[in-house]
Amino acid sequence: MDTPSSNAGRDREPDPEGDRRRIDELDERLKKARGPAKDEPRLDLRVSHRQTGVAYRVMVDMIAGLLVGGFLGYGLDRWLGWAPYSLVVGLLLGFAAGVNNAWRAIRAYSDEAARENGNSLP
Repeated sequence: MDTPSSNAGRDREPDPEGDRRRIDELDERLKKARGPAKDEPRLDLRVSHRQTGVAYRVMVDMIAGLLVGGFLGYGLDRWLGWAPYSLVVGLLLGFAAGVNNAWRAIRAYSDEAARENGNSLP
């Protein structure tokens, strides 16, 4: 059994123009309520890509240092029978090399960024 309220939506023809007009009016009221639009500072995508590249380089340097040091240490352990001392020393040296390479990459990036901004680092 249909109630009068359930038939109310079926008896009307859809009015897309009226709906669009109401949405536009609501949008205008919202814009007025929010106030003047603020210009968001835009990030230069070149800077973002350079930062991402430096971050990936740091990650690869750290992983590569650990892997190379670990494999060399493991190889020395197997060849000379010094188990596990060469592996531990190799991992520590690989970590130190990875940190050194990562530091150099970060330092080069920060020096370049400082030159672009007109600042100089000591």
